[in-house]
Amino acid sequence: MNSNASVNTILPALNEAERNGQPVRSLQYMLNQLAIHNDRLTRLAVDGIFGERTLEAVMVFQRENRLPVTGTVDLATWNAIRDAYFQAELLHGFPPALNVLPNGAYTAVEGQTCEVLRIVQAMFGSLTKVMSNFSPCQMNCCNDGETYQNIREVQRLSGLPVTGVLDRSTWAYMVQLYQTLITRG
Repeated sequence: MNSNASVNTILPALNEAERNGQPVRSLQYMLNQLAIHNDRLTRLAVDGIFGERTLEAVMVFQRENRLPVTGTVDLATWNAIRDAYFQAELLHGFPPALNVLPNGAYTAVEGQTCEVLRIVQAMFGSLTKVMSNFSPCQMNCCNDGETYQNIREVQRLSGLPVTGVLDRSTWAYMVQLYQTLITRG
């Protein structure tokens, strides 16, 4: 089958080099991700070439999703693949990173009260269950007492300067620690 015919209906304005490049790689990547959770779909090399294996994967996807089995990636097929991929990402993919600090230079010094610290305190609540380094802290949105001491401990563990100030570097290490011990633990 001519590789241009399979993607031509959705990508009519692209020249031949583009049809055998990034759009096909995107298609292959999405189909590959779907194949992780669906044994009937074919695993693909993401090479940007619409070859026989990509054609087969498109046709199997079309059959599985009750679309006309043409092997052509028309708008309906593209949208169905894209929607299935987004749904799979929501169910099985890593969630996007949570950026809670207001700006690049944000800090919460000792005694400062701010809503961001509620998230930090909740994270410490979980970490105290798996690490003896941390102590339960009050959920008061203030960098004081045990919260301040726990932030200092995060800094000590990470090799950062031990200031007790919540800054971007401290937050980044704390997120890594939380993800490693709590969300992936």
